[in-house]
Amino acid sequence: MKKVLLTSLSSLLVVSAASAMDFSPYIALRGGYNMTSAALSNAGTTDGNGFLIGASIGTELYKNTVMGLRAEIEYNYITSYDMDGSDATNSTILANVFADFDTATTLTPYVSLGIGYGWTTITINTVLGDIDMDDSNMAWQLGAGISYALLDNMKLDLGYRYLNSTNFETPIANTELDIESHQIYLGARLTF
Repeated sequence: MKKVLLTSLSSLLVVSAASAMDFSPYIALRGGYNMTSAALSNAGTTDGNGFLIGASIGTELYKNTVMGLRAEIEYNYITSYDMDGSDATNSTILANVFADFDTATTLTPYVSLGIGYGWTTITINTVLGDIDMDDSNMAWQLGAGISYALLDNMKLDLGYRYLNSTNFETPIANTELDIESHQIYLGARLTF
């Protein structure tokens, strides 16, 4: 009797988990405002503002009446201007995971976590011309936002995220820059 009950309970759990799986692919575009802070080792911090644009492909993985999970691959291009005589650009490729919290309305709050790789170019503006410094390293992000269901298959996103491009190795006396960005973005997500 115990084996029958245990087998029945196991089967019910497997069927419930499988029915909650929801592989719905999507594409997304994002754009917004970027605020970068670059902290030089043994020196001060330089700040700059710019913009970001990004695109991603992903899929919904799981959905129930409380929460849904999504995974995506995202590319971002980020700029920062007027950082004490220098400008910076950063490109990142991130693998992101989102937790969507079902509110039974057209609004869905979410949190996100991502990890990947970033390529940064810092251009120092001098009277003799521009000098470029390049470096690449691991990048990661934490974010939160809210989605609005505009149509059955289209959602608009308003979000914030913290992006860290870890350490930028400069050729000047073996110093490092710790580059952080605070980003506010608007996006659109189209599900197939």
